[in-house]
Amino acid sequence: MEQIGLPILTIVVVLPIVGTIPILFFRRSDTLLIRTWTLLVALIEFAVSIVLMAGFQTGVAAPQFVERVSWVPSVGIQYYLGVDGVSLAMVLLTTFLTVIAVIGSWAAMDTVRCKEYAAFLLLLEAGVLGSFVALDLILFFVFWEAMLVPAYLLVGTCGGSRRIYAAYKFFLYTTVGSLLMLIGILSVYVIHLRQTGVATFDLFVLAQSPVPAGIQIWPFLALALAFAIKVPIWPLHTWLPDLYSEAPLGAMVLITMLVKVGAYGFIRFAVPLFPAAALSLAPFIAALGLVGIIYAGLSAFIQRDFVLVIAYSSIAHLGFIILGIFEFTHQAVEGAVVQMVNHGISAGALFLIASMIYARTGSTSFDSLGGVAARWPVLGAFALVAMLSSVGLPGLNGFVGEFLIIYGTFIARQSYAVVAALGIIIAAVYLLTMFRRAMHGSVLPSLSGPDLSAREVVALIPLVVLIVGIGIFPAPLLNSLEASVDQVTAHVQTVSGVPSAQLLPPAGRGT
Repeated sequence: MEQIGLPILTIVVVLPIVGTIPILFFRRSDTLLIRTWTLLVALIEFAVSIVLMAGFQTGVAAPQFVERVSWVPSVGIQYYLGVDGVSLAMVLLTTFLTVIAVIGSWAAMDTVRCKEYAAFLLLLEAGVLGSFVALDLILFFVFWEAMLVPAYLLVGTCGGSRRIYAAYKFFLYTTVGSLLMLIGILSVYVIHLRQTGVATFDLFVLAQSPVPAGIQIWPFLALALAFAIKVPIWPLHTWLPDLYSEAPLGAMVLITMLVKVGAYGFIRFAVPLFPAAALSLAPFIAALGLVGIIYAGLSAFIQRDFVLVIAYSSIAHLGFIILGIFEFTHQAVEGAVVQMVNHGISAGALFLIASMIYARTGSTSFDSLGGVAARWPVLGAFALVAMLSSVGLPGLNGFVGEFLIIYGTFIARQSYAVVAALGIIIAAVYLLTMFRRAMHGSVLPSLSGPDLSAREVVALIPLVVLIVGIGIFPAPLLNSLEASVDQVTAHVQTVSGVPSAQLLPPAGRGT
């Protein structure tokens, strides 16, 4: 750890890359060796992240385990890593979901290009983790670009029949976002250089002397559009259903983390660098989140495929996250981060279940399903828990995030909270309908084969434990986030000059 000079964040980022190298020398026919090695690397990576969590001090807003080395000193670029409560939660979630993705893909890797699948999965993990720990804007941009390539190749190489179309669409959308992000980063760099004479891409240095409020809007829009595409916010969402429906279903457990990087970008970069612009555009961006909640909910209801319902459900859940971020109350922002964690767990469980259904039936279309719970009761039981988690049933993890977001939104804008609550009702309708269509009804003759194997149960049990654990006892997660969330809301309040009553509730957190 940092106290003993161990560069643990570098280890977290580099380990999956190093783990990819031996895979290149394995023979294609050695699928068992490739799978075992990939799982070993993922488990070691998760263990390192647990060590990171064990050494993390809650209640501290400043980044911890900081590693800083001058990289390109002539222009102020640094190799600068660090974690706070928000990024730590994302790191733990990413390493955990990688393990689940490997276990869940164990059988499917026999039917695809196993070497490429394993290598791209580990490289994707490294890119996502780097994005969550980078504190230099150029370094963040490098990791942002680095995670797009393995995601594109993973879908294009190992995806479904329309994989090339989905991969191209994803790459084009995100490339446009990358260009906008680079413009925004260079803008804030040049403005700061002209104001202070200091050349730096250090996030905290730039945030301490922000761009003048009168000209914040344009660089903020450049960054915000990049993150909005990645989340994605309606109407920039059309790449996501295609990607989700064509990507390897086991790998989708990890690919869901891509959208979290977009939401994280708002919290970590866009809002701290341009607080006045973020506050002025907050009603509009939050409204887009609301539109996404309602639109995606109605679209999910008419889908006739299990995976497409999960895809549109994800858009709706991400709408809640955007709503929470741009209300700037402590509860709403904290709820948004909790919901980022919850979405990874719940959507990961649903995609894993979808992959298990596909392995048995060769389809996830409702026309090919029906009676799944009767034929495979253990699979049906896990599907029920995952579905109820996405619905937001009290006692499960989804309720915690949605409650905090709606509560925090009600403090700031009551009308937005009412619309968001309507979105929860719509979610209950389409998710219960999905469950009925897939799991109940007459057992179709095409449903044959055994119920879940021991390996599949092992992959699902940790997700169910987190679904129930966070729902019943969310305090450890909330405590680890409190100081970092306070810093975000206080920064917006201080720099923008908005009275605290408009940003924070008068009677404390209430959580």
